[in-house]
Amino acid sequence: MKRSATVTPASSHSIRPRRASLATRDFDLVYRAPTRRLRSRHFLVLVRRRDAAPTGPARWGISVKARLGGAVVRNRIKRRLREILRACDLPPAWDIVVQPQSAAVASTDFAALRRELDDLLRAVLAPPTAGLTDKA
Repeated sequence: MKRSATVTPASSHSIRPRRASLATRDFDLVYRAPTRRLRSRHFLVLVRRRDAAPTGPARWGISVKARLGGAVVRNRIKRRLREILRACDLPPAWDIVVQPQSAAVASTDFAALRRELDDLLRAVLAPPTAGLTDKA
């Protein structure tokens, strides 16, 4: 006798809400034509305004270059950045790419990293009247 099993996707049982992530083509768009970019000691943040879906949630991605270290270091950096970005209240309709600039992100004080990235995101996502101008 054959038993049939019902398979439920794991995401339906997930405690965490799904985040809007960037697909490869979206990364390419942000890298090729960012609306704004801003750099700090530890991060480069590139953003692109989505005009096609002005009400959709902000989507973000992390790009960690191989020059920052081995897989263990790069994965630790990504875990730390994901945690910071999940806690951020990001405005809708933006695609955001965060690129760490130093392997020190893996070992720097977490609270200091959070403050630095929060300040950087607030500055890069501020309206143009706050001192930043959009690229044409």
